[in-house]
Amino acid sequence: MLDLIRNNVQSFGVKFIVGIVVMVMAFFGVSAFRNQGINTIATIDGYEIKVSRYQRAFEQAQNEIRQRFKSQAAEYMKMINLPAQIVQQLVNNALLLKSAQKLGLAITDQELAQSVFETPAFQTDNRFDPKKYDSMLTNNRIDKLLYEKDLRENLLSEKYIQLLTSGVLVSRQLVDEEFRRLKTEMTVKLIEFTPEMFSKNIAVTDTEISEYYDQHRSDFQQKKQYVITYFTLDINDIKDKAIVRDKEVQRYYEKNKDTEFSTRASFLARHILIPIPEDKNEKEMILARNKADGIYQQLKEKPALFPQLASKNSADTVSAKNGGSLGWVEKGTFVKEFELAVEQLKKNEISKPFLTNYGYHIMQLLDQKPPEVKPYESVEKEIADKIQNRKASRRLKNKVSTLVQKNGEKSLDQLASENSKELVTSQAFDDSENLKDIGYTYQLYEDIKSKKIKDRGSFNLSNESGVIIYEISEVIDPFIKPLKEVKEQVSFFAKSEKAKKTAKEKALAGAAEIKSLAAFENLAGQLGAKPQTISFVYSDRQSGGFRIGDTFRNEVYKMKKESIKAVMEADRNYLVYMVAKKEGVLEDLNSDEYKGLVSELKRQKANILISGLIGQMKKEMEVKYNQSILNALNIKYN
Repeated sequence: MLDLIRNNVQSFGVKFIVGIVVMVMAFFGVSAFRNQGINTIATIDGYEIKVSRYQRAFEQAQNEIRQRFKSQAAEYMKMINLPAQIVQQLVNNALLLKSAQKLGLAITDQELAQSVFETPAFQTDNRFDPKKYDSMLTNNRIDKLLYEKDLRENLLSEKYIQLLTSGVLVSRQLVDEEFRRLKTEMTVKLIEFTPEMFSKNIAVTDTEISEYYDQHRSDFQQKKQYVITYFTLDINDIKDKAIVRDKEVQRYYEKNKDTEFSTRASFLARHILIPIPEDKNEKEMILARNKADGIYQQLKEKPALFPQLASKNSADTVSAKNGGSLGWVEKGTFVKEFELAVEQLKKNEISKPFLTNYGYHIMQLLDQKPPEVKPYESVEKEIADKIQNRKASRRLKNKVSTLVQKNGEKSLDQLASENSKELVTSQAFDDSENLKDIGYTYQLYEDIKSKKIKDRGSFNLSNESGVIIYEISEVIDPFIKPLKEVKEQVSFFAKSEKAKKTAKEKALAGAAEIKSLAAFENLAGQLGAKPQTISFVYSDRQSGGFRIGDTFRNEVYKMKKESIKAVMEADRNYLVYMVAKKEGVLEDLNSDEYKGLVSELKRQKANILISGLIGQMKKEMEVKYNQSILNALNIKYN
């Protein structure tokens, strides 16, 4: 049963259950399909997965993989077929969502608000900032209702998973066996058989090069490429024609002065936070209250000690570094209990300890400011610039639309000349180029993939720096690069593959021939390799500089003392000699470590249960894929 759980979790981890796709603030370009009628990747029992949702999830996953795998990120994404994985994640998430809705589960407005408030991207000094929330969404062109709808759905999926897994049980025998396994101590000697050991003596013939090329032709395929002719327009080309009248500025000020140009009443305070236990058990609550009372008594006698006591005792580590200072805060920002305490204090007065969900607070009110409205004169130019930019943006958008629609009426050269612009012809590009003036071509490539020669379009440059008006002047269909063009590259790959194969064969031969430690060490000398000695516990992921992978760990665990075995993990080949092995001992069933293992095994078992549930839901609910969109996005999904 344990192996079944372990194997299923590993295979299923790249699909979905280990972590559902949660839409975070990973802002990037909006979908090229957003303004078109065709913008749905898949439909699940009436629920639509939009292209924009896919792109947000894909970009987030892509960034995480790039940070983790660095130069190997592209190879890893190709290996796991990341686009298809993201589609599968979104479909699984939708299936869970539909199932949860059928059961009547829902996310309350309060739960949604709490999630938004706790999102770091929307916080200033670790507190929710409504202006930052609005500006982050607006600046990244994300609709607030759409964002909150997606977030609500993800929270519902999480709630449903918690409900499904809350009753999962595992047997005592299973936990005991796994605990002993995890605690097993092993010491091994190993020789790594690397391709470099044999590559110097390996050569490849022209026949082998040709065979490798024929077997891996798709690796040498050039994607479809485009050449465009274009000119650029930006707001500065239109701005002078966007006239702003004084009445418009005054009207905007009057309409927005109570929101955009005003500040609420605010206060300057510092506090000390004494934490309370999550379960709020009586014993620890009393201890926390007594500690807070003791600090309050010290402050009554010497108020000047507040910064030192905050630095030493406060659980709010951010403010503690500044003597407990919270800085200037608008009223209404904190929880109700804190706001009430502020109202009851006079300047420089220190509150008695009061309780919130975070713990016991001792707060000193240092100063207050009344509500303030910025005078018209101080913001007049700011408003005028904002209105002018909005007008110029609308004019630019209309102008671009008109120019694109004049396809056939005038040549692109004529349109460029009328706008005092020069035409530029790009180099041939696919979706992986970085073109001068345009930047990375991924989004542009998505925009033009369905177009043909002489078609025109427009494309917004990054950071709203302008718009290009383009015409496709050449389309270069995909082709396999000829062998003579890539022969050096093919030769290198063929030789590398042959060296890897040789290293594996030598390791297997060593395992079959070597019967003693002396013979093991003699072989190491012949190879010019110094055996590594690795001591580790089964649960370890690292021993010194040696990374212990799952395959290595499991294969070594099966070995007996003084036995020899060849172990292959990914592209690495080891000859392993077991020096010592000591099985783990089960001692305290009430230890945190044992309880933690119980929780982990429950989680793993829950993953299998949810996997089965998703499989069943796929049979009950109709899942339709939009193949034309999958093709347009180059998603190879079965």
